[in-house]
Amino acid sequence: MLVVWFPLFAAAVAWTPVASGVEHLRVTEGGIDAELVRFDLARFAAEVVVLGADRPRTAAALRGETGASAAVNGGFFDEDWRPLGLRIMSGKVVVALRPRVDWGVLFLRRGRARIVHSRDFRPDPAIEQAIQVGPRLVVDGQPLRLKPQVARRTAVALDREGRSMTLIATHAPADAMRLAELLAHLGFDSAVMFDGGPSSQLSAALGDLHLDLRGDYAVPDVLLMRPRPSPTTGEDASKP
Repeated sequence: MLVVWFPLFAAAVAWTPVASGVEHLRVTEGGIDAELVRFDLARFAAEVVVLGADRPRTAAALRGETGASAAVNGGFFDEDWRPLGLRIMSGKVVVALRPRVDWGVLFLRRGRARIVHSRDFRPDPAIEQAIQVGPRLVVDGQPLRLKPQVARRTAVALDREGRSMTLIATHAPADAMRLAELLAHLGFDSAVMFDGGPSSQLSAALGDLHLDLRGDYAVPDVLLMRPRPSPTTGEDASKP
């Protein structure tokens, strides 16, 4: 259900460029202390990596092993470390869609990203990456009504056209509704929560930006951001 929204975050914000196609913002206001890293999807590709129950990794470890620019923890998993909900890796469905849950699906197709409710997701062979998790935070630019709940948070937010993807992680426990209001205030069109609490973690290394928000343990799936090669030179497209 959408709610009428009254901004609780009045301070002006200024994104800082850290590399070609990447901007960073830290927000410490309204009970939120969060890092946001925004990627231009023309220059960076998002990649869902399902590690499996027998070889979980932290976001920082996997980012370092793969040479990715940034990484956050993924979605929910059971007591045996098996991911719960849809996971698509490089066009292949590795975990099936979980039906009848009030979650969202973040998916990438032809270089654009979208977030839809689980019931509205439709299989498509053109989908390159997908992860099912929730709840959704922002829909059509408006925050959703969420139950009062405080924990550390990881989230992903998109612009209206799905041309940019922003990774979000909080340093400290934050109320889910406040985070939704913040992301709507910042102008995001859609956003979805990833697994939070002790799973919440973000690692990034781009230019002068180095972030390491650690979780309490490794996780069985991670979302990575990698530079796309230049279509003309084949070099890292994030470089000036």
